[in-house]
Amino acid sequence: MKKKEKKIAIISSSPLMIILALELQSQGNKVVVFDKSTVKGGAWGWFNLNLNKRFLNVPKYTNIIHPYNEKERRFIKKMNSYLKEKHKVKVDKVKKKFDINYKYKDKFSYDFSKFYENSLRKIKFSKSYISKIEMLADKKVRLNNKLLFDKIFIPSFSGIKEIKILKKKIFYPECRDIVSEHVSIIAKKFKLKNFYYSQFFDDCFDRVRIEKINKFYNLTARLDHSIKGIKISKLKNTYVDRFAKKSDVIKVQLSKFHNYYRNKEQLKKLKNAIKGSSVKYIDTTQFMCGIYSLRKFLNV
Repeated sequence: MKKKEKKIAIISSSPLMIILALELQSQGNKVVVFDKSTVKGGAWGWFNLNLNKRFLNVPKYTNIIHPYNEKERRFIKKMNSYLKEKHKVKVDKVKKKFDINYKYKDKFSYDFSKFYENSLRKIKFSKSYISKIEMLADKKVRLNNKLLFDKIFIPSFSGIKEIKILKKKIFYPECRDIVSEHVSIIAKKFKLKNFYYSQFFDDCFDRVRIEKINKFYNLTARLDHSIKGIKISKLKNTYVDRFAKKSDVIKVQLSKFHNYYRNKEQLKKLKNAIKGSSVKYIDTTQFMCGIYSLRKFLNV
């Protein structure tokens, strides 16, 4: 017997939530992804550039995927095969310098640009900002007092302000609004040799990564709070030469990412509040732990 189509809402266009949306859609469900941002991808968003008649997908932010425990380390080979074969994610083994508080030997880089090129055409998006969720007596879910769904999936760091689960007290998820600022530098070459990633680079930048994109090199770095809010002209004149000679720099761009951060205790409260309801929590604190938690559902 054919399963009845369900109407499902997903908050966030991060890679993990898009993979979830594609899987739910392939099962015959009607899926809508809610993301108020014009640029899809969340913390994995990118710039679309045309340099010297070359179209480039240049990362806005610095993201690293790696295992946090032995179970995930054993799982990484399966995950990489799944991402490459099912979703056309480019996965490369990294042999360059990788400075991170992480003990496992094998390290990989992940490029989701082709994944998004393929997947965005297949999914229905809404730019509505979802702030209120209410579970009704018939187990349906009402969003913002008007939109009805059979089920909703929410990530760890969504901006939901209010959740009402039947007879329970209204739950107000605690979070801390964080705006992180990042710089993306495209250059012919950089001063750093045989370098890929550093989690703690210096007093002004952390999470610095360099990767090759076609014939160019791209550096992404998160700005330390001491220089957040800097104008791009001052950034170019004062800080860019830490990484490259001015004659080698092709383009410098700044970007901001708004996030609703929750600590472990706040996430625990959120999960307990929606337990057993049609509001489903997806762990997006790290990409790999999210894929690992969904491995049976995704058939990885």
